[in-house]
Amino acid sequence: MGENKYLYAVTRIRSLENKLLDKTKIDRMVEAKNSEEVIKVLYETDYAGSISEVDNIEDYETFLAKELENTYALVKEIAPEPELIEIFLLKYDIHNLKVLLKSHFLNEEHDHLLTGVGTIAPAKLKEMIRERDFVDLNPIIRNALEEIINSFSVYPDPQIIDLILDKCLYQLMNNIVTKSKNDFLKTFVRMQIDLNNIKMFVRIKAIGYQRDFLKKAFIEGGSLDYGFFSDAMDDPVDSLIDKLAMSDYSNVVAEGLGDYSKTKSLMRFEKLSDDFLLNYVKKGKYVAFGIEPIVGYIMAKENEAKLIRIIMVGKINHMENEVIRERLRDVYV
Repeated sequence: MGENKYLYAVTRIRSLENKLLDKTKIDRMVEAKNSEEVIKVLYETDYAGSISEVDNIEDYETFLAKELENTYALVKEIAPEPELIEIFLLKYDIHNLKVLLKSHFLNEEHDHLLTGVGTIAPAKLKEMIRERDFVDLNPIIRNALEEIINSFSVYPDPQIIDLILDKCLYQLMNNIVTKSKNDFLKTFVRMQIDLNNIKMFVRIKAIGYQRDFLKKAFIEGGSLDYGFFSDAMDDPVDSLIDKLAMSDYSNVVAEGLGDYSKTKSLMRFEKLSDDFLLNYVKKGKYVAFGIEPIVGYIMAKENEAKLIRIIMVGKINHMENEVIRERLRDVYV
């Protein structure tokens, strides 16, 4: 089969794109007086069905999860190669593992942070961690969990869990796109690996770990190799601004790490990274026969979830509209 196998899927996606949240609706939510007014705006959209299943309007995570579950169910149904959709679902499994491992090591309960969007039921993951029985997991995930268990006694910092599992996630994603031989997906994953390695480098510098841990956490598959980061270990974090001035990531790094130097927060860098990746998938928006529009739609729905989450958190915590607006990502449409 050629690219025509995507004709039906792309046609369905085109109709669904018309229902995505546009800038006008996002602006109305930002300008809303409170979270109740935000929900009223969402009732005018395709989110009405998911919201109607929630008793408490502040339980926005439930209807966002429901919307994403519906999105992935639809995409897997219409995509000619549903196995490729796994590169987007894996992050939810990894998120759940982060939550469960931190709960395990810190002797705390955070089940409310778990999501059912991934490929493995949270209850099953919880049982595996409790029993330390990882035999049914992908070997890459299994090795990462064993490494975390062994490393935590040496590096008793919850960020270690994040760093090792992030590496695990992108190894899995890279394996899938390498087998697919799809250049669009390969570039998409490569960019994520580069941006995550930059963030990982900053976090390792902040914790005070050295090259031995950098090597442990570094993710292969990006355009920036281990030597690039190793050479920068003795320099200030913002030295990356000059080192990457001629790269695709120059604007993200200059503004994101510039803000980090002042605030010691990676929030701005993460926002700019999300925008960078969204702008990349937008380039494939008008491809007639291929996976690009499907990827764009998935990214658009995930981006919507982030936008709604940021706005709801802002309204519930009585943040100024401009503060909320500064944290928002770009819109897909």
